[in-house]
Amino acid sequence: MKFPKQPSVIITGASTGIGRGLALSLANIYKARMVLTARSETALLTLQEEVKKRGGEAFVIAGDITSAEISESLVETAVKQFGKLNVIVNNAGMGIGGSFSKLTEEDWRRVFEVNFFSALKLTQKALPHLKSQDHSKIINISSVAGKIAIPGSVSYCASKFALTALSEGLAAELAGDNVDVITVCPGWVRTEFFEKNKLPDERNPTVIAQKNDFAGLMMKHLLSISTEECVKEIIEAMDKGGSQEIILTMPGKIAERLHGIAPGMMRFLAKQVKPTYRD
Repeated sequence: MKFPKQPSVIITGASTGIGRGLALSLANIYKARMVLTARSETALLTLQEEVKKRGGEAFVIAGDITSAEISESLVETAVKQFGKLNVIVNNAGMGIGGSFSKLTEEDWRRVFEVNFFSALKLTQKALPHLKSQDHSKIINISSVAGKIAIPGSVSYCASKFALTALSEGLAAELAGDNVDVITVCPGWVRTEFFEKNKLPDERNPTVIAQKNDFAGLMMKHLLSISTEECVKEIIEAMDKGGSQEIILTMPGKIAERLHGIAPGMMRFLAKQVKPTYRD
């Protein structure tokens, strides 16, 4: 079924990266009416104006996605302002790098609150409204790290594994309710995520891709994708219809396939990753 014009959409983590790119594309293509949230009110207000220029409409709610009230506020605002809710995009994410022995329980809880429980809470609040529509979608931005775990990012990987499992279970459970669940598992996407999470420049794909050398060219054209390319794939999945999982970037696709057919080999390769530990 063709996705309707002027859908009502909630996007978390909307101020930068994939969330911001999706907001602009949904405004441009569908003239979407959106409720956007992130921590930076200034960035959200700038995005609100850009959405308006593209024919969409946006309300912004700045705040910490892990707060108890924000999920309810997002859903109430969408339904009150637009009379319906068609799409939620659980995009907010963060990482804390470090060896297992150095991360505290507080570190783990923070990562899971942002990457998993914020998506769970918003989905719980939104689901009755999504079920009431003919065309509804839950878009969960997971990661290749939600399929394959690597050293130095165990907490991040575990939270994304949980989000992937939530998506897969929901896709099966909601199959008869006209609610599609799209699980997005990107590899390296050139966004502000790596800088915000304090990854060193020599490990930051966004920085590496800007270099005019062999490593930079490989990163730009083979190992990673731009935000625009990522958003394009998500929009195509929305248009196609049906619940699905999409793996993004060529290395991500190869790693996921290899993990499926030769998990022992993938575990061996994962051990070769040299993690960047925090001080």
